[in-house]
Amino acid sequence: MREIKILDVRSPREYRQAHIPQALNFPVLSDQEYEEIGTIYRYNSFEAKMRGSAYICKNIAAFLEQTSVFHPSHKLILYCARGGQRSKSLWSILREIGFDCERLEGGYKRYRQEVLKNLSIFPSQTFFTLYGMTGSGKSDLIKMAHAWSIDLERMSGHYGSSFGHQANNFTGQPSRAMFENLLEYELRSKMGIVLVEGESKKIGDIVIPNSVFDAIHCGKKILIQTCIEERVKRIVKMYAHISYENFIGCMQKIKPYLQRQFYNDVLSSWDHGDKERIAFILLEKYYDRVYRKNQCDIVINAENLDLAYQELCLLKEEMSI
Repeated sequence: MREIKILDVRSPREYRQAHIPQALNFPVLSDQEYEEIGTIYRYNSFEAKMRGSAYICKNIAAFLEQTSVFHPSHKLILYCARGGQRSKSLWSILREIGFDCERLEGGYKRYRQEVLKNLSIFPSQTFFTLYGMTGSGKSDLIKMAHAWSIDLERMSGHYGSSFGHQANNFTGQPSRAMFENLLEYELRSKMGIVLVEGESKKIGDIVIPNSVFDAIHCGKKILIQTCIEERVKRIVKMYAHISYENFIGCMQKIKPYLQRQFYNDVLSSWDHGDKERIAFILLEKYYDRVYRKNQCDIVINAENLDLAYQELCLLKEEMSI
């Protein structure tokens, strides 16, 4: 079977904002060039086309040297913003050379319309939805089941908590559009029984679409339980590399909800390098108190994650019969 390469020929800025999952960025115009041509076009369309063509030819010439992508054995699918001149320019040259390539009709705009339409429909999957207190092992189990799970935290770049930005090393979350693109891609890729975590409607600044959120919380509810000692170990591991600045920033968010003595104890424990103590206080005095309990169909002990995952797989097999 021929390998398919999806090429986004829009500017790097457009690509960073959101793109088709798995697409590679081969911009026929750089950010600066794209802005320049747009400005010129408003008062001299001919000059804009001339200069734009010069830039495009220069950039395409550089692309063709990347034989790992531009190889005759690959099928290439190109798209730009609306399926216009940018994708047509690269497509025309590739077709003349003899590449098997297509343009995505309507470009990224048409693709986004399809994504939003698909996400408005109640998913057909059967969801195994994991609930449990912070540090119980839900995220670990989702990762272990990567072949049949949807990792909402990974896609949103957030752990869904006051310290959630650590999931993306505090570099920020993807755009809402990019999250939706990734979610729709996962829903098309994974059918049947899908393992997810019972996230809140908002994960940081990302909002889960209504139909998907409702389907997740209508799934088979599974409570993941773990002793406090194991939870502390997992939290310390997750946040081992958090910087002092980010730590203090997160603590400021929860300061109004944590008694002063415990808040001061946490800061003192940081000064002494006692992250186990920090995790214990925050779990017992903050996270456990705000956790919303759910009525679950099944309870799984996850102190041993391998055994817990085996139990989930057995449930999946039973449900699939």
